[in-house]
Amino acid sequence: MAGRPTLLVLVKYPTPGAVKTRLAASIGPERAAALYREWIGLVFDQLQLLREDARIVGYFDGAPREAFAPWRALADAWWRQPPGDLGERLHNGFATAHALGAPVAAIGTDCLELDTPLVRRAFAMLRQNDAVFGPAEDGGYYLVGTAQQLPNFFEGIPWSSPATLSAHLALCVARGWSVGQLPVRQDIDTWEDWLRHGRSGQDHP
Repeated sequence: MAGRPTLLVLVKYPTPGAVKTRLAASIGPERAAALYREWIGLVFDQLQLLREDARIVGYFDGAPREAFAPWRALADAWWRQPPGDLGERLHNGFATAHALGAPVAAIGTDCLELDTPLVRRAFAMLRQNDAVFGPAEDGGYYLVGTAQQLPNFFEGIPWSSPATLSAHLALCVARGWSVGQLPVRQDIDTWEDWLRHGRSGQDHP
């Protein structure tokens, strides 16, 4: 498929009390927001080499575009997320990106094990598959991508659930869409996740 693929990086402005609420329950909203602010920079930094062959889009929410100025130079474009649940926001982002004529993937900013080689593997998988997922340890996923716009791909998925990935895989099977899967990685949602991340090495396949 011609054209540069697009990576949507879903990022929410780090307002205390509005981000990482499960983490904040253990360490307080101010500290949780400060940590999340650091993670935004870390994730973008680890993806800069990807810009050689893909378009990185900061897909933002929670504040006006100007508030994301500290990270502006780390993406090729910044698109505001529309209203709606996660499925609606992903649908709109993917539709806009697919209109540019190439595969699309999306990630959040709470998996610190994401880097350029992993995302390149995802786009490579989309040369032979309709969809790709990066499974997270909690039953969700840290990356999702499609080779082209798939009808109703994000509808009826139980978001933020231990069944998120399994439900989406079942949808793909029902629709006859081929799927590639990346290695399992850890999202950081709780203080225990953060401690575990600190103890773990980065020796991943």
